[in-house]
Amino acid sequence: MAGNSIQVTKEDNATAAVNFTSTTKVTEIIPAALTDVTTSSCVTVRPTNEGQGGQQVTAASVKVSPSVNGTCPKPKAAAPGGSPSPAPSGAPTPPPAQPAPVQGSVASVSGNTINVSGTDASGNTTQTAVTVDDRTKYSKQTSANTDAITQGKCLNARGTMDNAGALQATSISVRAADDGKCGKPKPPGQGG
Repeated sequence: MAGNSIQVTKEDNATAAVNFTSTTKVTEIIPAALTDVTTSSCVTVRPTNEGQGGQQVTAASVKVSPSVNGTCPKPKAAAPGGSPSPAPSGAPTPPPAQPAPVQGSVASVSGNTINVSGTDASGNTTQTAVTVDDRTKYSKQTSANTDAITQGKCLNARGTMDNAGALQATSISVRAADDGKCGKPKPPGQGG
C-alpha cells in the first residue's frame, strides 16, 4: 500500500497534511461502559477534583487500553508527587492542582469499585480503590487500521515533519467528535 495523505484542521483552524502508510500504528478511542472494565485490563483513571485523599479516588473518566506483551503501559514521565506547575503570572489565586491520573491493571471490579494495581515512582506496587458513579465517562482504546481515519473524526497524530511541512505519522489516534468539536476539555473554572 502506498502512502496516504489527509488534510486536518488544527485547533488554531489552520490546515495541515498528515501522511500515513500501512505501517502507521492506528488506534481508535470508542465509547465504553463499566462492563468493558474487566480484570487484567489496563486503565487510565482521571480522578474528579472533589474528595481526593489517600488510596480512594472517584473517577471522572476511565480509559481502557490493551496491554502490550501482557503488561500495561507505564505512566507518562510526570512522576506523582512532583511540584505543581506555577500559576500563570497575574493569576490572583492558583487553580487547584489537577489530581494525578491512576494507571495500572484492573485487579478486580466489585459493584461501583475498581481496584487498580499500579507502580509508584519508586517502583513499589500500589493498590488504589477507584469509585465510579453515574457521571463517570468511559472510553476504550482499540487497535484499528487506516480505514478508521475518516472525515469528521478527531485525530491526534505523532511523527516527524518533512521539508514540505507535512507530518509523516508514526502513530495516529482517532475518536468521534464531541458535538462536532475536537478541542481538549477546558480545565474546571476556565471560560464558559
